[in-house]
Amino acid sequence: MGGMAGAILRANPGYELVLLDRLSEADRDALDGEQDLYGVLRPRVGADLHPRAASADTALLFLTLAEAAKLPNYVSARLGASTDRAVARLVLDGVLEIEHNGELLSGARAGDALLAGSADGGQGRIGELSLAALHYGQELAALGVDQMQLAARLYRYGRRPITAALAERFSSGAAIESHLGIDSLGRSRALLDADWAQVAPPAGTRSYWRTWRARWLQEGGGHRDGGYKLYVSPGLEGLGAALASVAGSLAGARGVRAFKVAEHLDGLCRPDKLVVYFDRIEDLQAGAFRLREELAGTAAHGVPFTAAITSDGLLSWGADPPLLDGAPTSWRQWVTGRLAEYLEEGRRGAEIEPCQFALRRLRLDGIDADSWIPANGIWEQALASA
Repeated sequence: MGGMAGAILRANPGYELVLLDRLSEADRDALDGEQDLYGVLRPRVGADLHPRAASADTALLFLTLAEAAKLPNYVSARLGASTDRAVARLVLDGVLEIEHNGELLSGARAGDALLAGSADGGQGRIGELSLAALHYGQELAALGVDQMQLAARLYRYGRRPITAALAERFSSGAAIESHLGIDSLGRSRALLDADWAQVAPPAGTRSYWRTWRARWLQEGGGHRDGGYKLYVSPGLEGLGAALASVAGSLAGARGVRAFKVAEHLDGLCRPDKLVVYFDRIEDLQAGAFRLREELAGTAAHGVPFTAAITSDGLLSWGADPPLLDGAPTSWRQWVTGRLAEYLEEGRRGAEIEPCQFALRRLRLDGIDADSWIPANGIWEQALASA
C-alpha cells in the first residue's frame, strides 16, 4: 500500500451525506448505540453501494474532498502513523475514491492500487484449512449466498460430519460424559473437583458448553470479555485425554481463568471444541507449552482462522473483541464476518482473486493474514471503523 500523503482523493459521488437530524425516526432508531454520529452516507439512486454511518470526522473529510484533491494535512496530523491504513479503509469501503492510472477508483476496484503483496492465509495445518475455507466461501459467494449465510458457513467450516454411527454412539448425555472422562469414574473428575468450579448456564437458556472456572477466582468470575483464548483441537477420539491435560496441567497456572468443552455431539464435532481462557498472551503461551509436551502425538483437528502454536493445528489462539453494541462476539465470528464481507466485495469488482482480496483487505483491520495474529491495538482500530 502506497503512502496517502501525495494521493489524489475524492468523496464518492455515489453517496449523499445526510445529517442525523434529517433522517426519519425509523432510520435514527436503527442507528442506536452509534457514538459521535454526524449522519449517514446514503447511496444515490442507481449507485451499487451500501448505506454507511458517518462519524463527525468522516463527514468532515467527505465534505472537504467534494472536489478531487490531496489528503488535507489535518488528517495526517490527527491520525499519525495510522493515516494510510485508515484512509485506505475508507477507499475500499467506497466512501472515498483514489486516483490510479488516470481513473478515480473505490471499493474492490481500488484493491490493486492499495492491497499490495499476496497473503498465505496461515502456516501448516491451520493455513491449509483457512485457505480451503476461503476458496469454499469464494465459490458460495459466486453462487449468490448472502453475506450472513456466508459468514456462518466460514465459521462452521471443518466440522466433522455427524454420521449415524456417531449419533448412536453419543445418543445420551451420559455417553458424552463418559467419553469426556467427566463422569463420576472419569479420569478428569477428581481433577475438576479439586481445582475447578463448574459454571451453571443462565436460568432458562439452552447450554452449548460445559464451563469450569479456576477456583481461585471469586464466585461468578468466568472468562472475561476481550481476553485471550487457547484452542485445544484434538480429534474426537483424543478429546478426553486433552480435557484431562487441561484440567490437570493448567490448574493454578498463571493467568488462566476458565475453560469450556462442547456439551452436545454437534459441538464435539466442531474444530474449536475445547477452549481455555487467559488474561494475558504471555500466560497463554506458557500454558500452551505445558500442553504441547503432554499432548505430543495426539491427532489434531485444527481450527481455521486462528494463530497456530503447533504446526499440526492441535494448539492455536485468538483474541476475543470487547463487547460490540452490548453483545458478545468471538474472535472467529468477528474474523469470518469480515471475510464474508470482503469475499463479496472482491467478487463484485476486484482485479485479483476474491480470496486474495479478502486476505489482503483483512490486513487493514490489523490482522496478519499470513499468521492470523492480531496486531496490538486492533480492537480500537476495528471499533473506530465499524
